[in-house]
Amino acid sequence: MTLRRLVRRYGTDARSGWKMSSADLNNEDYFSDRPKRLPSFDDLFRTESHLSPDRFFHELEQRFSDHDFSQDDYQRAVFLFRRLQSARRIISRLVLLLVTVSAVPFVCLILPEEWRLVVFICGISLELAVGLGLFFAQSLWQARRRDYCHWLRLVHRRIS
Repeated sequence: MTLRRLVRRYGTDARSGWKMSSADLNNEDYFSDRPKRLPSFDDLFRTESHLSPDRFFHELEQRFSDHDFSQDDYQRAVFLFRRLQSARRIISRLVLLLVTVSAVPFVCLILPEEWRLVVFICGISLELAVGLGLFFAQSLWQARRRDYCHWLRLVHRRIS
């Protein structure tokens, strides 16, 4: 049926039979020819950003109970997760160190005059060094998180 015939038959205003709710307009699957899929890995990982291997494989066992999971897959996921957690611990320690070192320039106020400039410059230098270390630790964490997510995505894709 052509568009002209449809308009003639049903009219152009909303009262004539072509009613669409705002929920349908916001639903991407409403217009799709594809059937609805199971929740994707990205949805699972986005809701739980610190998804542990135990929880991930437990979710997979619940969804795909007919598949057996390799112990090697699990051990690799545990190894990558521990690397990710160690990078997070490094970042936490560097943040605490940065907060502590940030107080050094304020300590200069109670020091004698001849020590103030030296301690102030040392404090600022330490802040910059710790900030630079924090930047590199954060990029290391991002790389490790990307590796961990990639591995879990590969396992999820292979199972499903």
